[in-house]
Amino acid sequence: MLARNPIEASYGPESTANENAGIPDAGLIQIGDSEIALRVLIHRETIVNKRPLVIVNSVDYPIAPSHHFREKMWQAGYQVIFVERPGFGSSKPLPRVLLEDAQIKSGATVAAEAAVLLMLLRQLELRQIVLLGMGSANPVCYRLARLSNDIELSIFSNAMFNQNIWGVFRPNWFQGMLRQTVVSTAGLKFASYGVKHQLKKAPLKFYRDVLQKSPGDLRYLEDNKEDFVLAGQMIRNIDTATLNYDLKMSLGHDERLRDGFFDGLNAVVFSGLETTDLWQSQLALEAERLSLPLVYAPSGDLYAPYASPDILLSTIDKHSSIGGQTARQSA
Repeated sequence: MLARNPIEASYGPESTANENAGIPDAGLIQIGDSEIALRVLIHRETIVNKRPLVIVNSVDYPIAPSHHFREKMWQAGYQVIFVERPGFGSSKPLPRVLLEDAQIKSGATVAAEAAVLLMLLRQLELRQIVLLGMGSANPVCYRLARLSNDIELSIFSNAMFNQNIWGVFRPNWFQGMLRQTVVSTAGLKFASYGVKHQLKKAPLKFYRDVLQKSPGDLRYLEDNKEDFVLAGQMIRNIDTATLNYDLKMSLGHDERLRDGFFDGLNAVVFSGLETTDLWQSQLALEAERLSLPLVYAPSGDLYAPYASPDILLSTIDKHSSIGGQTARQSA
């Protein structure tokens, strides 16, 4: 058995995340004896004897991947289990004291979030996990991978690491907003107000502007417009303290990412080819420094795993010591 705890999810095989937008507590799981509860979306409602593909959300798209993607993973022997991080969607935020700048800078906040996610995985009794960190979730996923022996393979998609990446953000106004978020609290509030205003006024236009350099991401958007509208609504509901933590942790310099940080871990860096030369060169340098294999999908950028699911599956098969065929047979 890969998992034994039949915890109900928020949607079934024919549903989408949108259908639960009006059910704020659907899928909430209390973490131990704490006041933190995380929303967990389990494809096809109940954890079954398939290999778990645990996906942790990024700030720019805090909802589960499409039904089509989840079903494709299911047919290949993997069950998508999507975790809304603390402070995103319906998940309860971390304690306010942990969201102070001093705690963020010291690394206490991201360490606490990793510990919360570790407790969740243990409560779900998951085994032989494939962990997929999306975008800004990767700093917590790096640490989670080091904490859990039940994570057999970690895939870090669109990972920032410590590369010089400011020049890759487009359009220019979006780059300027992101820069402001790590400069000051006032800058963060100003930038987040601008983003949230645009997401309220025209969410699809906002995403099309941000994703303009990636035909694969744009196709994914056009195929899942309602999901992107919902994602925009959820971003607008993220409080400033959580947003401050997420952006400073993912865009700032991570002191823990020293040479040898990933020694002993089975991990892969995943990206799409529809990115700039600057992104690819910087990512390659960091992946080499950290001794991590780097996989490029032909389609996609921010959402490369969703835009190129076949490449994601082949990556899991190639880099997993268990192997995709074994996972499918056991399922």
